Amino acid sequence: MRTAVAFFLCFFLIINLVGCFRAKRGEVITPTGNAEPDKILYEKGLKDLEKGRFEVARLTFQTLLNTYPDSDYKEKAKLAIADSFFKQGGTSGLIQAEAEYKDFMTFFPTSDDADDAQMRIAMTHYKQMEKPDRDRTQAKAAEREFKSFIEQFPDSPLKDEAMQRLREVQEVLAEGDLRVARHYMILKRYDASVSRSRTVLKEYPDFSQQDVALFIMGQALEKKKQIVPAGYYYGKIVSDHPLSNLVDEARKKLEDLNLPIPEVNPEALARAQAEKENQEKNSFMGRVANLFSRKPNVSNARKSSRPSLDLGPERVNLEPANATAKVPPTPPANEPAGDSSGGVAVEIINRPQTRSGTSQPRPQAAQVVPTASDKENPSTNIDSSSEKRDESEVTSKESQAADAANSGQKTEERSDKKKRKTGLRKLFRF
Repeated sequence: MRTAVAFFLCFFLIINLVGCFRAKRGEVITPTGNAEPDKILYEKGLKDLEKGRFEVARLTFQTLLNTYPDSDYKEKAKLAIADSFFKQGGTSGLIQAEAEYKDFMTFFPTSDDADDAQMRIAMTHYKQMEKPDRDRTQAKAAEREFKSFIEQFPDSPLKDEAMQRLREVQEVLAEGDLRVARHYMILKRYDASVSRSRTVLKEYPDFSQQDVALFIMGQALEKKKQIVPAGYYYGKIVSDHPLSNLVDEARKKLEDLNLPIPEVNPEALARAQAEKENQEKNSFMGRVANLFSRKPNVSNARKSSRPSLDLGPERVNLEPANATAKVPPTPPANEPAGDSSGGVAVEIINRPQTRSGTSQPRPQAAQVVPTASDKENPSTNIDSSSEKRDESEVTSKESQAADAANSGQKTEERSDKKKRKTGLRKLFRF
């Protein structure tokens, strides 16, 4: 028993002695000899960053920047501070990381790490992206930053990754617009459905559900009686999406509209087969997890770019290719057609006069304007003028009779209401 107690005492004594010779965590070791102090600070900050001590790492890097403003590690320390916020994550961390990366690009625009900083700026929005039916602010910001990266750094080794991320972001944006277009079709708002579908087809050529957008576009145009453009979009499903589930239905639509069925594009067929082989398959548990996740599912995004949809001017403007000229409207049968050779021309003049006791204006009077032939035949002019005056008097009398009937009907309705109110007062005394 005494031997065991002595053994444990010796063991704890050795541990305490070893701990006395260890440096404390977070303590800055003062360099000795020819060691570079800025390098030591930078390496220590990297170790803290790798172990997840983000605040300690940022404090170390900031000490380097303040103490050694002309250090060769100044640029790397500035970038490492932004990386610490990025790795920390969270909404506040990603917002601060974006600000630090932009600050880095402002101070070091020609740095070799400028492309990496721009990529991380885009990724801060990518990580905050929500599902297609949610707020799309972060998705639009990510799309803008990835496009900026591709434009500013076309020779960067990160370009392929940026293009794939851009396709994933546009997959989310396009799916959101497609859902809205489908909803407008259910509400029978065909103009709005056409607008949303056209946005999907023109702005997101790499969308994995382009065949669905084409079909909705064709349906909306068919409902609007624009048969030629509708057939064009149905035909695009047959020619450019030969492996789609909508091919048979698109063929049937073309047959019902008596429009020709296009042939399958060999390049589109080869591209569709390659995409089908490389498509990722989601497991059942993965699909269930996506239902409860705030993150969008981008596994269906294409792995390569495809050519833009070929739209002719009549399809962009949604005008039929064989549009006919507009026929001017024919005058009613009871309205006399104008004749330059002779006859009577009638001009309608609005008079602001009102009848006494009412606020309604008098009926419009017809003024007879003689033509050149009337001056030669005054008798014809007099007869036609008298006929017009008689017609005007008859119209005025008819309108007065109608007004009198309406006023009498209103008086009867008011009296009926008074009787009903009186009866109610007798039944319910307050």
